[in-house]
Amino acid sequence: MESKTILITGGNGNLARILAGELSKEDHRILSLDLHQPRQSDFIKGVEHFTRDIRDNDFLNTLLKDRKPDIIFHMASLLSGSSELNRRRAWEINATACFNLFEGALENGIDRIIFPGTAASYGNNLPSSLPQDHPQWPENIYGVTKVACERLGFYYSKEHGLDFRCIRLPMVISPFAPKSAVTAYASHAFVNASRSEPFTFPVSEHTGMSTIYVKDVVRALKKIAFARKESLNHPGYNLHGFFPTAREIAEAIRKESSNFEYDFQPEPAVDELLKSWPDRIIDDTARDDWGWMPEYDLSDATTDIFKWLQELKPEAG
Repeated sequence: MESKTILITGGNGNLARILAGELSKEDHRILSLDLHQPRQSDFIKGVEHFTRDIRDNDFLNTLLKDRKPDIIFHMASLLSGSSELNRRRAWEINATACFNLFEGALENGIDRIIFPGTAASYGNNLPSSLPQDHPQWPENIYGVTKVACERLGFYYSKEHGLDFRCIRLPMVISPFAPKSAVTAYASHAFVNASRSEPFTFPVSEHTGMSTIYVKDVVRALKKIAFARKESLNHPGYNLHGFFPTAREIAEAIRKESSNFEYDFQPEPAVDELLKSWPDRIIDDTARDDWGWMPEYDLSDATTDIFKWLQELKPEAG
């Protein structure tokens, strides 16, 4: 594969830091832009870090002009919980900065932008099997900003030739899941178990939703980024990995960590929200167009994340 210059915005984030590490192993030149300097343990050989706010449009345009990345992964985003606490900031970071990035890409001859969307863009009270073309009517500001970016991407693709590629993600299980994401409870359960700490699930034991393991997400981002443009018949694609209930997640953890202590104390707002989201997000178009196929089910993901968390323990200490 030909070496590319790749810009990742929000480079210190949950998905972005893993993506940067994987791409750097393939000899791509990685530029990472984030509001904060990464921790010393997060510095990756071959990744050049820029510490700046995504809203600093002058700096962003200078970076695009000087470095001319071949591909941009636009990962910078304020997540669901933080977005509700500060709607204005959420719009500036999630929507306005996205518009500015698209404009900057056009001005500087940068063709390809990869954007991670979300199942939250569809809203609540969804069918248990969610088709890709289901109407998107989000009910929180985070979902609203994600839809705004998708629509902008579709517009720039159709009217201005920007190669915009979007994947919509369900709940992601990851060792680096942020605290402010409403769907991060499952990831936090794994982290607590690895530390021999108890965990209280904020949902009922039968609550579940479409889920995917973070390594499958990173693999999908890479796969769609390097797919032939002619094979992509849709500007946005849904992804699905597997469907676990909270009880099934707890039992999978208990198999790896027999001393794991847990209980269920549903928080009504969280429980009702996640109950209203789909068990399966239909991802047939991604499978057909660019060969998407998940590699991890709940059992595989559980085994892998525990191994990963054990490797991270010295760093956490």
